[in-house]
Amino acid sequence: MIEGKNLSKIYEYGFFVKHKIVAVDNVNISIKKGETLCLIGESGSGKSTLGKLLLAIIKPTTGEVIFEGINLNKLKGHELRKIRKKMQLIPQYPDSALNPRWTIYNSIVEPFKIHKIKDYNINELLEMVGLKKDHLDRFPHELSGGELQRAVIARAMALNPKFIVCDEPTSMLDVSVQASILRLLIELQEERKLSYLFITHELDVAKIVGHRFAVMYAGQIVEEGLDVLEDPIHPYTKLLVNVSNEDNEIPDIELEIKKNLKIIRGCKFYRFCPNSTEKCAKEDPPLVELDNKKKVKCHMYI
Repeated sequence: MIEGKNLSKIYEYGFFVKHKIVAVDNVNISIKKGETLCLIGESGSGKSTLGKLLLAIIKPTTGEVIFEGINLNKLKGHELRKIRKKMQLIPQYPDSALNPRWTIYNSIVEPFKIHKIKDYNINELLEMVGLKKDHLDRFPHELSGGELQRAVIARAMALNPKFIVCDEPTSMLDVSVQASILRLLIELQEERKLSYLFITHELDVAKIVGHRFAVMYAGQIVEEGLDVLEDPIHPYTKLLVNVSNEDNEIPDIELEIKKNLKIIRGCKFYRFCPNSTEKCAKEDPPLVELDNKKKVKCHMYI
């Protein structure tokens, strides 16, 4: 369905002296038709940037995005707009994704107007996501968090997409509302054979929706596979799983992640790794595939 090859995104800042931040660092990723790949990691690890690269919202510094056999890097203007009908985003903050001055009706029908589609059934969209007709005349501030997210999902589904990036779509919702939104997303996927990149830092949510899992740290995917959360092997994944199981707080390494984004040589996790060696400080390990089809980026498994 969609594949990212050797994707990197480097941001530069500074007026006189240029500094570089590597937000996504040489990532390879693929998602099959009807599959949910859960992308797990802490804030600042590059998850949302990777999602935007796959949607062609931002251009990669290096690498390619292949969607249904088409290289998105080579498309411009009208050709790219046609492809974007098949790719949508469900954001973390639905209130900021909707124009506060527009009614919900105007927000939902916006995709039809952009793509000049006159034949559409908005009542069918409302029924699909569990909203009522009287929601259409309201403004975003008049809806609850769950209703807002359903409106955003309706807008994302308007053009009948095939691939959706779900960027922490339930993290701002109450637990009961969160469960109903997850059920809705799963039902839509089963009915329409959708492919999801589901971005989250909540392992319990990932276990509910995920078919396959990838763990991201400092712009790199460090572990990927089917049983990543049940049998983690990368030291960083083990940390996340152990913290989740013990109901403790994750060590405060977000600042360290951002520092590591500037590191060129060495494993980006070696400062926290209990198994680190001198080699880890000098050489960045490759992402290798093991016999159980799990991939891991660690010198211990090479």
